[in-house]
Amino acid sequence: MKILILEDEDGKFAQISDHVTSVVPDALIQREKNWLDYSRAVANIKFDLILLDLIVPRSSKDDTLEDHHSSLVETTRDYQSKSFKTPAIVLTRHNLNDGDFVHNLNLVDINVIPFNDHGEWQEALRIKLLASQPTKKFDIVIVCALEKEADAYKHLVDSWGEWKSLSGLVCCEVSIDKYNAVIVKASRMGLVSAAVCSAFALDRFEPRLICMSGICGGVKGESSLYDILVSQTCHQHDAGKWGAKGFKSEHYDVQLDVDVHNKLIEVSSDAGVKKMLLTDLDPAKSEIPSGIERINCNIKTDAATSSGSAVLAQAGKTATLAVGQRKLAGFDMEVYSVYEAARHARKRTAFFAAKTVVDDGDENKGDSFHRIGCLLSAKFVVATIKAGIADLSGD
Repeated sequence: MKILILEDEDGKFAQISDHVTSVVPDALIQREKNWLDYSRAVANIKFDLILLDLIVPRSSKDDTLEDHHSSLVETTRDYQSKSFKTPAIVLTRHNLNDGDFVHNLNLVDINVIPFNDHGEWQEALRIKLLASQPTKKFDIVIVCALEKEADAYKHLVDSWGEWKSLSGLVCCEVSIDKYNAVIVKASRMGLVSAAVCSAFALDRFEPRLICMSGICGGVKGESSLYDILVSQTCHQHDAGKWGAKGFKSEHYDVQLDVDVHNKLIEVSSDAGVKKMLLTDLDPAKSEIPSGIERINCNIKTDAATSSGSAVLAQAGKTATLAVGQRKLAGFDMEVYSVYEAARHARKRTAFFAAKTVVDDGDENKGDSFHRIGCLLSAKFVVATIKAGIADLSGD
């Protein structure tokens, strides 16, 4: 949060700045001591909040105190100023009861708070500080439906924050290479929760990239356990109509942007990435699928996948999904919503999803493969981010 304080008295400035940092510890405070420097600052820099006294020197070369209330609105609300919309507070010991002056200031979002040594001003300033904090922006949003999917990133990113609420979403701030990223955890599994979570994150964080990782089911014959499915095309399999002859699906699908898809192919073809995915997995015996000696991972960048709000737990049921879908490779409960939300975002945003198959609809079912599945998809997402896929948004 960037705050401008116009105050020539050192003692008063110390009280104000100490209170500001107690409320907003990471606040960036710029101090000016005279009206001329204040005028230049509001004209050239966009601040989130302005705190000022009106009885200050005219310039650094003239230390005569002057009352600048008559030029306050003209200077602070000049349309050419970069801070003309910034909320402002006049903190003064002097009486400003000058007709309709205070009332007129309120009309242009300039409030007057009497400053004294009793501290009554602190609560009013605290409320204004909290209300003026800018919404955080991130380069990248990573959406996860399960806690285990999000926790897979903990030792893969350059920095890992604490889980907290940001703009109404459960978030963990992380850094990946040069990118400022946030992992957003949906409130529950399913299309609706993923759609709400993704739409809010796109609107509030304005990322250059939104992506999803985690685990999914596979279609026998098209994918194997621990394959990473990058959904080139994703459709919703439970949209349609129930009639006398059963369920008739309505086909809706979303495809990846061509440039994004090409970058994913480039990353998946990198021998170093393939080697990295299988490094440090340390699998237990129960995490190795029956019938094989060691874990293998194929990256399928041309996968067609399907999303729906119901879990498919019945063996052979995936064959029903594949009807009319050539080479359907897997199914999950969220990817379609993430893609659709990104497609409708106000700001052009790159998007993709990469999920690991942990259920082949046959004898290999259950939770035994979840840990490695989450880790493989998270590793691939991190590698793709480091390769610069977020820069394809054009912003």
